Amino acid sequence: MNITVVGGGYVGVITAVCLCEFGFRIYLCEQNQKQLDSLKQSISPSSEPGVNQLLKKHINAETLVLSTTFSNFISKSFAVVVTIKPDDNNPNLSNIHSAIRAIALKLEKNRYTGVLIKTSLPVGACAIIADNVKFVRPDLKPGEHYDIISNPGFLREGVAIHDFMEPNRILIGLERSSTKSEMLVSKIYKPLEASGVPFIFSNFETVELIRAASIGFVATKMAFINEVADLCERCGANINTVIKGIALDHRIGRKALDVSPGFGGSSFPRTIRTLVNAAKAFGLDFHILTSTIKSNSTRISGIKTKILSLIDASQEKTFPNMISKQVTILGLSFKPQTGDIRESASIFAINDLLHDGNIKVVAYDPMFKPNDTDYEKLPNEIVSNKNFHIAESVYDAVNQSDIVVIMTHWNEFRSLNLQKIKELMNKKHGEKPIILDYRNMFSKSEMSMFNYISQGQ
Repeated sequence: MNITVVGGGYVGVITAVCLCEFGFRIYLCEQNQKQLDSLKQSISPSSEPGVNQLLKKHINAETLVLSTTFSNFISKSFAVVVTIKPDDNNPNLSNIHSAIRAIALKLEKNRYTGVLIKTSLPVGACAIIADNVKFVRPDLKPGEHYDIISNPGFLREGVAIHDFMEPNRILIGLERSSTKSEMLVSKIYKPLEASGVPFIFSNFETVELIRAASIGFVATKMAFINEVADLCERCGANINTVIKGIALDHRIGRKALDVSPGFGGSSFPRTIRTLVNAAKAFGLDFHILTSTIKSNSTRISGIKTKILSLIDASQEKTFPNMISKQVTILGLSFKPQTGDIRESASIFAINDLLHDGNIKVVAYDPMFKPNDTDYEKLPNEIVSNKNFHIAESVYDAVNQSDIVVIMTHWNEFRSLNLQKIKELMNKKHGEKPIILDYRNMFSKSEMSMFNYISQGQ
């Protein structure tokens, strides 16, 4: 049985290789020739663990076919899965609508084809897509010849394969219920149905809102616990114990109650803004999520101020052309196990520090090494700044540094030689070197050789 997956980006590649694991033959279509060439070499567009191995496995087995066009494959497939990412610079979703129109023109009367929208879209988008398909193909009848099916996923970067293969739930949005659409969904997700994964069937808007509201709620928890950590610092409470006490309340739970420099990535910020804008379109103010966005922004913008206050950078203002302070940033991605730096707090903080004009910033991240391809993902305004450097190792990064700031909780950082770091760092006579930890990776006792500043401990 064949399925066509349109879009060879992050969601498309994960979807394709996982559906191959379910036993289907997948036609993965990506128009960007450079990206397609990388996929043919079993190199995914992201650094997601395990994906390259699955790409190689299924390309070699010929259960995964790669192409720049999908026009020849739709007639061979019982389902088409659209995973094209919305254009961030084009809120009218024109790239999605163009793809759906091209797919609709290839649908055939003598067979049923399910068109699954796997990409994350604003509330109301799938209804517009369904209307557009009716306009383009008035000769076809929904429920008989095809169905538009909203099927958003919840893929967390770093564990996306696990999330696809063992999801918390499967969301299915339909304009109207049809026997053929339900049979198609059951066929695609048979392994998950057999293992007891809950399926939620509803209309387009409900399913779209479930995904957006879920992300908004998790983001609100993250922003909330960061503010609690700030309060702990002021009043002398311990955030780790506070989290433990909160998490024991079964109405709340432990997930997303970790302090951080602020949430980022491609999904959370964009989804929350889209949800707030959707509410505005209906004449509503989403006060809680608006406050969550503001809280997260305030936390990220305060990182520079906190760093400069700890190293007493005000004295350099007398010598604006001299670089006399070095800041080490450990971690560039917004979370470990990924090279995604979109809306990462580290990138915002580095940009703010470099704009100060007299701060040298040295960064280290396992995913970003000088001359590596991932290095190209870094913003040009940062890499072109003479005061910014990428280090080959943590020890190179901390050498002669006035402060080390832990921004991403990579496991590599847990096994560092702390004594060596202490010896390499710059410090005033008789004072301990400064480490600012936005992830609370260590305890005060194990960091006793440093002036260790954690969040709310």
